Amino acid sequence: MKVTIAQIGENRLKRVLVDDKENSPEKLCEVLSSDFKNVCNCYMDEPSVDVSADITDDGIEFNVHINAKRIKSIGVLTI
Repeated sequence: MKVTIAQIGENRLKRVLVDDKENSPEKLCEVLSSDFKNVCNCYMDEPSVDVSADITDDGIEFNVHINAKRIKSIGVLTI
């Protein structure tokens, strides 16, 4: 079956609108936020994590803001 120019254009548009959206900085922010929260739960009480992304001339800049009620005490090993 021959592929038409319209079908090629439709496929490219789908890739731009659907596939590229899956690789967006916002999606990565969600994943990073979840990962940071999991780590913070080990060391902090009631952490809240906010990750944002800014597109700059040099690339993408990620900003992480973490609030916690308190830091858990970390045990010290004795010799």
